[in-house]
Amino acid sequence: MKKVISILLIMIGFVFAQSFGELISQSDAKHAMDDYDANYALLKQAEELEPDNFEVVWRLARAHFDFFDNSVDEEVINKNAYAGLDYAKKALELDDNRAESHKWYGILIGQVGILEGTKQKILNSYEVKDHTLKAIELDPDDDGNLHVMGRWHYTLADLSWVERKIAGLIYATPPEASFEEAAEFFQQAIEIAPDEVRHHLFLGKTYIELDNKESAKNALDAALGISAGNESDRILQKEAQELLSGL
Repeated sequence: MKKVISILLIMIGFVFAQSFGELISQSDAKHAMDDYDANYALLKQAEELEPDNFEVVWRLARAHFDFFDNSVDEEVINKNAYAGLDYAKKALELDDNRAESHKWYGILIGQVGILEGTKQKILNSYEVKDHTLKAIELDPDDDGNLHVMGRWHYTLADLSWVERKIAGLIYATPPEASFEEAAEFFQQAIEIAPDEVRHHLFLGKTYIELDNKESAKNALDAALGISAGNESDRILQKEAQELLSGL
């Protein structure tokens, strides 16, 4: 009898593991298709089976990013930025030696800083840098991490005089950043993923700040020449078109 029970438990465990693996596989397929609602639904099912599984937790952080990245609605952006950060924190607790946990924590803590204003943006910028550089160390071929470092330099190099004064009050040494380094990171990201709209858009924006209009036009034209795959791409291309019209 004990042997029969053991066999049944093994079989149940196999089915359980298989169903969890299938949910993750299906969610990845939906994510690749930009079907973010279906992706999220599958991940929530997987979470019910294994709430502390790293593979589902980091993907849920990414899923919340996808929701706010494809929206201009403030409520959607706020709700998903904070929810995503909670999952990113949990992913770090589960495994701090994986690129995914550092990547999504860096991205989401940065977004929350932007939502909470200048002081918090600057405070969070140190964590953004530390975690993103760690993600690059663990996975140097992920263009997303290079883009985040480009954005880090772009955002902090673009601080106003007042914001720099605030930074000086928070830290004796405010974050050091430059548009030149931002451009280098965006160019590296483009080398890995030349069809990613956001890399070209932000390279164009950086060249505008560097007063290099010709290079800015080329980068913005490149952003507009890519076939939009989702709403995020369309939002970014709208911005690229507006910037190009102003040059």
